[in-house]
Amino acid sequence: MSIRSQILKRLITASIILVGATAWLGYEDVRRETRELFDAQLARSARLILSLAQAQNGDSGFSRIQEYLDENGLSVMYIDFEEQPDEQQEPHGHIYETKLAFQIWDDEGNLVVKSYNAPLEPLTSQDSGFNNIIIDDYDWRTFSLLSSNQQYRCITAERIDVRNDLIRQVSNDLFYMFIILIPALFLIMYISIHQGLKPLQQLASQINRRSGDNLDLIANQDEHEEIATIKNALNQLLQRLEETLAREKRITSDAAHELRTPLAAIRLHTELAKNAKTREQQNESLNQVILGVDRTTHLVEQLLTLARLEPELVARDFTQVDLADLIIEESALLSPLAIGKNLDISFDNTPIKPIKGNEASLRILLRNLLTNAISYTPTGGRIIISLSEKDEHTVLVIEDSGPGISEEDRERVMERFYRLENYQTPGCGIGLSIVDRVVQIHQGSLQLCQADSGQGLKVVIQLKQQHF
Repeated sequence: MSIRSQILKRLITASIILVGATAWLGYEDVRRETRELFDAQLARSARLILSLAQAQNGDSGFSRIQEYLDENGLSVMYIDFEEQPDEQQEPHGHIYETKLAFQIWDDEGNLVVKSYNAPLEPLTSQDSGFNNIIIDDYDWRTFSLLSSNQQYRCITAERIDVRNDLIRQVSNDLFYMFIILIPALFLIMYISIHQGLKPLQQLASQINRRSGDNLDLIANQDEHEEIATIKNALNQLLQRLEETLAREKRITSDAAHELRTPLAAIRLHTELAKNAKTREQQNESLNQVILGVDRTTHLVEQLLTLARLEPELVARDFTQVDLADLIIEESALLSPLAIGKNLDISFDNTPIKPIKGNEASLRILLRNLLTNAISYTPTGGRIIISLSEKDEHTVLVIEDSGPGISEEDRERVMERFYRLENYQTPGCGIGLSIVDRVVQIHQGSLQLCQADSGQGLKVVIQLKQQHF
């Protein structure tokens, strides 16, 4: 389902609920207010009729009132409103007049004045106040009022269906209004959403028109904040993708260049072994083939390791890592190489706090540093490893007694495939590049300097202590 459909569906649902709730509340309010209005009218009519009756002093006065009622059609029904259409009704009459009634009783229980549709019995037994009764199968609302001298009681009554008719009429008007309003509201919402999502469609069209190799940043000149946010995120993604592709191209190019030489050498020595005239020449060529295969295998492994060290992927798997345990484990794995050269490896295991990092990449870092130290340290030499804490950093130091690296070469050895001259130790020149990449991923620093003994290399790595 599209975003437009989801938004429209939610707005329509919310609108129906709100409009329905508003209509119900409006209906309840109309019904309550209508009842209050008609009750007030009943009470006011009773007070008016009783006041007029009291102004007439005596029975003769009531007789005159009854005559006036007869003349004005208030005591007899002179028009059958229910049978005549509205256009044939008298200009001063209304159908609701037939549903209104009143009575005036004196303190002796005599009915002195009444409307034509009022019965001869009291409409209500209450001396005062409102009441509901049934007359001729119709529900009536009555109001009874005593005069101040307690001599007369006026009762006004109204059929409840008058109120219901009015409530029904108002409710129908509101219902028809909502029936018209809801489709209009839906149409307005659809047009508004369609217009509001146009910038997204334009952005999608702009991206679809691009070729697969076009990683240029998207121009961010949109006045809409949401679209600008999307463009910024896309530009960041494009930038990271461009960096990743550039890195992959660089690694592929370097790998193709570096693999060309050992593969050519392997082919050459294979041909020499094939064409060798003596057993010694054949064995020498085959040994060179094995050595070339080992070098090529090591180069491929290092290239794959370097390619896997993506900062975003590695950072996702950060956990608490105890560097001391990793040093002990990696030293134990490489101990056969050290024993073969009679090397003395010491580790100052000072208790430190665990750091936040990626365990797999830190193992690669330690393995490369220890392998280099063992490879370049002469037989009978010494390797010193230490851990310490300084200014919220964990400091790892690996010092060997090998030939060391001159000051002018310390920056260049960080470049891939760069190897120092006159070094016969096998390798491909990627180890320190991998170490530098791991240090960058962990927001640390790498420093190469001369060993404290005056001979050899000292590697100092500072990793920031990050906490969960």
